[in-house]
Amino acid sequence: MTFVALLTAVRRRWLVLVAGLAIGLAVAAGVTTFLPRTYAATASLYVSAVDDASAQNAYQGVLLSQQRVKSYTEILTSERVLRPVMDTAGITGTTADFADHVAVTTDTDSTVMKVTVTDDDAGRAAELANAVTARFAQVVGQLERPSSPGESPAVTVATVDAAVADPHPVSPRWPVNLVVGGVVGLLLGAAGAVIAAATDRSLRRPAELAELAGAPSLGSVPAVRGQFDPAGGGDYAEAVRRVRTNLAYADVDAPVRVITVASPEAGEGRTSLVQALAGAFATTSRVAVVEGDLRRPVLAERLGLTGRLGLTDVLRSRCPLGTALQHHGGVDVLVAGDVPTDPSGLLSSQALGAVLDRLRETHDLVLVDAPPLGPVADAAVLAAGSDGVVLVCRAGRTPTEAVVAAREALRTVGARLLGTVLTMDGETRAAVPTTGDGEGGSPVTTPVSRVRAEEQPPALAGRANLAAAPFDAWFTSGSPADGSVRRGAHAAPEFGGLRPHAGS
Repeated sequence: MTFVALLTAVRRRWLVLVAGLAIGLAVAAGVTTFLPRTYAATASLYVSAVDDASAQNAYQGVLLSQQRVKSYTEILTSERVLRPVMDTAGITGTTADFADHVAVTTDTDSTVMKVTVTDDDAGRAAELANAVTARFAQVVGQLERPSSPGESPAVTVATVDAAVADPHPVSPRWPVNLVVGGVVGLLLGAAGAVIAAATDRSLRRPAELAELAGAPSLGSVPAVRGQFDPAGGGDYAEAVRRVRTNLAYADVDAPVRVITVASPEAGEGRTSLVQALAGAFATTSRVAVVEGDLRRPVLAERLGLTGRLGLTDVLRSRCPLGTALQHHGGVDVLVAGDVPTDPSGLLSSQALGAVLDRLRETHDLVLVDAPPLGPVADAAVLAAGSDGVVLVCRAGRTPTEAVVAAREALRTVGARLLGTVLTMDGETRAAVPTTGDGEGGSPVTTPVSRVRAEEQPPALAGRANLAAAPFDAWFTSGSPADGSVRRGAHAAPEFGGLRPHAGS
């Protein structure tokens, strides 16, 4: 993995990095909280040489004191010094164990020794430090005792500062522990992000999806949440219009009239794309939307339509097609109706072919919102009865295995794959007002490529108003008084509180 790929993996999964930092800090804080407190007390000793016959001058005395200090650091932690202190204080264990709690420090060219004793009690630490220094002075006096009676010892040790209890513990150290925990957490988070990127089998670019599905890319739409203003624009509308343009010219020699919009799994933005495309095509064409997901119908609730009569009732000959169709903002909508006990059997009947043929005769375009291809065969049945299929996948979520399975399922029934659309694309930006509805994604930052009039096919180059038309103008409340379908009508931005959902 290159350095650029590493940075990209960390940027895309910055939440893993933040989680690692938070966990590292939390663990460090927890461990530090429960660690035992350790206190330290320090006493200072001065080592001096006596200026007599054994020390010719002051300079030689200083040199002698410095030489003695180097030896005294070892003597201070010896058995001869520490064992009496341990016996007096009632400390069990070996001298080496107690020596681990005694530290001796000296400065270069200095005759001052500092003795530090650590203990879990501040007062006890001070008492032990003073006891060690006192015992050390006694041992030095014994070692430096002159050979002749009445002579002064060559070197003496005197206490400069006695140890006092310090109420502030020296361990654990909060700042150091938190810094270490944060650094370790960041490293673990970065490692987790890299591992997640290396094992990620989901699709993230339209080109990857097109190559895997074996069909051209019709475009991508960004992550978005909120209710759109039909009179406004925005990059999401631009992206939808680009998909519409590419879909309209997917096959000029064999135009399609009935298009099934399918996805490998649920929650990939399939229904929202159907809604957006219907609104985009409705500006110049007569469009019908058929809800083919009989297991989990949602269209009637989203559009504020009645769900009592729908495709299920038409296929069972309970009502004619004209009665079940509902007009909504310039689009004819055939909702699912009641949930049947055998959706696959109902969709496999010849009645479905008759319904699609009838809609093909009366409309310029029929969009079929199919259920996911993976769990059940309903979508494959709908795809087989249509003129073409648009495969919708969600960036960063749909695994490559699901795309391959969907491609094979469509190939098995002989469906014609027109192209692919990548939803929730992190490389595009949805510049629209947001109101924060339930499912979807946050707007991202990189603008989507715009389709200029000079880049469009000749048949669309002259329709300047088409690119500016609201893509969801059919999401309105009410319909024409005569029940006819309005073409290109810029209705008021009211559609019963419906907001596009990126998850279906």
